[in-house]
Amino acid sequence: MKHPLALWTRILLLGLLLITACGGGGGGSAPVNSTPTPIPTPYPVGLTDQSIVVNGVTRQYRVHVPATLSGTPKAVVLVLHGGGGEGMDVANTGQHPLSVFRSVADREGFVVVYPGGLADTGTTGNPSWNDCRADNTVSSGADDIGFLAALVERVRTEYGLTGSRMFMAGGSNGAQMTHAFAFNRTDLVAAVATSSGSLPQTPKPGACSTGPSRALPILIVHGTADTQMPWSGGCVANLGGSCNRGRVISAEATRDRWLLINGLSSATPSSSVVEINLTDGGPANRFDYAGAVPLQWWRLDGAGHTVSSQIVLKDSTPVTGIQNRDIEFAEVAWAFFAARLSP
Repeated sequence: MKHPLALWTRILLLGLLLITACGGGGGGSAPVNSTPTPIPTPYPVGLTDQSIVVNGVTRQYRVHVPATLSGTPKAVVLVLHGGGGEGMDVANTGQHPLSVFRSVADREGFVVVYPGGLADTGTTGNPSWNDCRADNTVSSGADDIGFLAALVERVRTEYGLTGSRMFMAGGSNGAQMTHAFAFNRTDLVAAVATSSGSLPQTPKPGACSTGPSRALPILIVHGTADTQMPWSGGCVANLGGSCNRGRVISAEATRDRWLLINGLSSATPSSSVVEINLTDGGPANRFDYAGAVPLQWWRLDGAGHTVSSQIVLKDSTPVTGIQNRDIEFAEVAWAFFAARLSP
């Protein structure tokens, strides 16, 4: 038979162990040295490749999340590549002026999404966008409006944002696709910005022809010496002479179409000149058409097709022409977007 004192000692020790395991009798409070559960985020910090299935087709995109971002981003900016072959690699730091959106995002606290177009049917098979051009015979034929709409909805929902914090920008064919998306889905973005992209001379039926359902703030940048997206209108990137990428209206006619859409046709713009780099083609001329739905127009004198930048510098070639180095497209685009953000 066990000694009664030893039995009570064992019962007391067992009780102390149970109390300790349940929180030490402190009203169920957690131990002082516990590690809090991290808040889940849709995407990891840095640049990562992602995918989404739209209408049975797997589409690719890259996401840049600033290392300093905590909680909900200030906004999300979708940046669309051109049709020159870089595709989503325009996101690679230092490779393309569109990559500068990443450093701006790091400073300002927004997320950048770089969607990827599908290969065109031309000889090069470059990643491209199926925009509003009805006479582009080398288009991939993909439902890029549907893809981008699904992507905007996904990222917006993942971050718990409203459409007023979603923006889109693009260069060249990406600028044309930005116009097309703005014409078709003004409900999903708060403003857009384009570099070296004009509206089609022969648009597809529907919204591409009739225009957007509502006005939309837009920033448009174009070089007067651009031959690939001709300043005066004509064949797009007509390197082979067959005009198989369709025709566009002039840069000024594109601006005027948007002025009409935004109810600014009779507005007198304020203007200013930026001339920082004296070795490029000429100054950057800014025109602000103020109104309920503003338009900002940049005429880059002597500039070719390359996206303007002060950071990622590109050599002049007979095809691309001279790069404007007076303004940073990513910076002026973000400044335009930021002005649209509600407090």
